[in-house]
Amino acid sequence: MLDTDQLRSFLSIVDTGSFTRAAERVNKTQSAVSMQIRRLEEQLGRPLFAKQGRGVRLSRDGETLVDYAREMLRIEASALAAVADKALAGHVVLGLPDDYADWLLADVVKQFSRSHPLVELSIICDNSTQLVDRVASRELDIAVITASDDERVPQVEVIARRRLRWIGSRRFCPPERPQPLPLALDGPSCCWRRAAVGALNKAGIAHRLVVVSRSRAAIMPIVEAGLALAVLPPGAVHGDLRIVDSDYDLPSLPDIEVGVLMKPGAPSREARALANVIRLVAASQSETPAYPQTRAAAAS
Repeated sequence: MLDTDQLRSFLSIVDTGSFTRAAERVNKTQSAVSMQIRRLEEQLGRPLFAKQGRGVRLSRDGETLVDYAREMLRIEASALAAVADKALAGHVVLGLPDDYADWLLADVVKQFSRSHPLVELSIICDNSTQLVDRVASRELDIAVITASDDERVPQVEVIARRRLRWIGSRRFCPPERPQPLPLALDGPSCCWRRAAVGALNKAGIAHRLVVVSRSRAAIMPIVEAGLALAVLPPGAVHGDLRIVDSDYDLPSLPDIEVGVLMKPGAPSREARALANVIRLVAASQSETPAYPQTRAAAAS
């Protein structure tokens, strides 16, 4: 019989790429984790890892074991949920702006699904203003939104800060001033748009809106084609996009505060668990510390 505790340590090494980080994840000493792997290898009669510089890599037999180990731990969690009611096994709905999905969503889903494999996670993307309404109507259990000082909307917990940057394609050719700078931005209620337009006005830089849309799917092809600039956090820079602040002598933009908004009433265990994961991931990727505070939600 394979020991699921040993398999949990094995998968932690696979996921973190390090015995040290795996030990922190499973709350054991590094020597205890090493001993578990040695015992597992002795039981299987096969090496599971091979040294690679200062790190480790899976052997061929280790790669074979990974999927079996994940399935065994999933079944263990199912049994606990069905018999002992010790594992989370419900449904939680998360909302966030699609601009945040690039830097936040993958790590949140990965960590949450591995910790709570029986919880069904649904994801809805919308701007912050709409997400506030959907939380209020109980359509969402939890939302990640842009915070602001607008007192007309509910208070949110600030969990991270991100710096807005001017983003453009490598194919973008800026017009010679005083010709207006082409922009692709969200609607008038978006605080990112207000920040961008306000900064340009203050700097005396003429500008025009080529595309206005709440949908990132409509904005990004225009930016990637080199037809306009957008305003996004650095995590959204990928492919042919780049930060162009200094290239075109554009004014600096403010930091944005990222917040978590929970559904009214007592949150479910699943929602609380997801909120904890979001806080950890956001804090690890925040560019400046987010001290405990509240703000109101804004469009983004």
